[in-house]
Amino acid sequence: MDVSELHRILANGEDSRHQFKRDVNNSDSLAEELVAFSNSGGGLLLLGVDDDGSIRGLTSADVHRLNQLVSNTASQNVNPSVNPITENIMTDDGLVMVLSVPDGLRKPYTTRGAILVKSGAYKRKVTAVEEMQRMFQAARLVHADEIPVTGTTWS
Repeated sequence: MDVSELHRILANGEDSRHQFKRDVNNSDSLAEELVAFSNSGGGLLLLGVDDDGSIRGLTSADVHRLNQLVSNTASQNVNPSVNPITENIMTDDGLVMVLSVPDGLRKPYTTRGAILVKSGAYKRKVTAVEEMQRMFQAARLVHADEIPVTGTTWS
């Protein structure tokens, strides 16, 4: 991604594919973002950016700490683990870390037992059984012909 692409994304604001964070210090909140993106087609988490799209920038110490946090969180707090890619982009206003989270191949992804998905610029817990079944079917973990139908018998 180049600086002009970054500015285009920032100008359009947050949505289901783009989330802005000034900073991340908590592995639980980062894991929730990783899970929601992985379950919802993937997306970009832009670190060093305020919610309104203004760049605050990161220091080199921030980048080092965030790389370690991303690595640990993606492997230890997300089940199954994910492999986000980071890219650092220097702008006139400061350094932005772009965390690219691919669409998950082994859905549903969970953190602390919760399945989350993106809903606009926000995330929400999946609670509907039908939605969970679609995720399991998409991951080829269960098939429609294997779902029991109550009130029927085998003949």
